[in-house]
Amino acid sequence: MNREKKKESLVFLLQTANKIFGEKKLLEMLVAEGAPKNKDLTQIVEDEKLRFLHLTMALKNSEIFLDHLHTRLSEMSAIAKIIEVGNPDLLEKWLSDDCKPCLIEHVVEGYDEIYKILIELDDRLLWHGWPLIGKLHDPIE
Repeated sequence: MNREKKKESLVFLLQTANKIFGEKKLLEMLVAEGAPKNKDLTQIVEDEKLRFLHLTMALKNSEIFLDHLHTRLSEMSAIAKIIEVGNPDLLEKWLSDDCKPCLIEHVVEGYDEIYKILIELDDRLLWHGWPLIGKLHDPIE
């Protein structure tokens, strides 16, 4: 995995984990697994010493995170299947794995598949014409 893809994957996982645990708790979990100390999340992503191993080991031990990740991937898979984008069968394969902590590894290794679905959802759902409609009918006036 090239440097940019690694960084994108780490940012994706760290942002999600941060929403669940908060920065302080997440940093404690990472440091407990050997990640660089005395940094905030923005700095730690830029640190060359940060490894997926630090993050995956910290998150693999968290039932809360694994449940959130499972839910999000299930929703993404269902939507991708309905609108026929990406590879929802691959996501379903990941979700059917009995090894819950392995879900994190699947996401890291297959982030390209998740990214394709997210981009397509963005293109289809977040239409650039929405602001125009708001300007044509301003509910405040």
